[in-house]
Amino acid sequence: MKIKYFEYITVYLSVFLVCVFVGIIGRLVLLEKGADEYTAGVFFWISTGFGVLMFAILSLFLNDLAERLLNRFLRAKKNESPESGIPGEDLEKIEEVRQDVLIKTELSANKNAARDIEQIREERQNAVKNQKQARIDAAIRYSQQEFALYASDDDLKQLGKNIIIYAEEINFEKIRPVKVKDLSNLDLYHFGWNIWNCFKVSRQDRAAQFLKLTFADALKDVEVKSIKTHLKDDEQKGLIKIIEDFTDF
Repeated sequence: MKIKYFEYITVYLSVFLVCVFVGIIGRLVLLEKGADEYTAGVFFWISTGFGVLMFAILSLFLNDLAERLLNRFLRAKKNESPESGIPGEDLEKIEEVRQDVLIKTELSANKNAARDIEQIREERQNAVKNQKQARIDAAIRYSQQEFALYASDDDLKQLGKNIIIYAEEINFEKIRPVKVKDLSNLDLYHFGWNIWNCFKVSRQDRAAQFLKLTFADALKDVEVKSIKTHLKDDEQKGLIKIIEDFTDF
């Protein structure tokens, strides 16, 4: 505020001095023309006062005019880009285009993210499927090794199919019986427990039912509940032993 007052004082003082200078010049001219001192003095004060008064009037008028022009100029500037000078309407359109591009970019990023998640999910599903298939292959190799001397080729193939049905938790109606020789019920129990331990896809009740249906002839006189209770009897006895780990198959 002090600086502003100082500027006003400087401006008006400068104007006053200019008016005084003009009044002095006019007074000297009048004196040269033969006017008396009183008339020259009156002219001096009148010309000085008139100059100051005219400046004040013009100052008020010009300030109002300058303020209007400044406001109009500022409004025009608001409708233009300060950097590129683009009109406001065009700038709004450009901004809308930018927003559309940003939205499309974000949607594209979301789609890519969803695609990545779906790809990860598919890879995990394939990994689980491959792991399960590896267990099925191991179980079939194990069964062929254990029953090679006690079952025909056709029965070995059917045994492999029955194992797949059990591992995939398919309805047991598709299981076909397999005939074996020279194997005790204990051997079949151990085999059933090993198959259950390889997959662990169900409770041992289902493994017992799997044995009952697969070796229907050998276990025709044994109930499913009885099979379940004897699956792990005498682990290291018989021709087929209990196996805790199928890593080697």
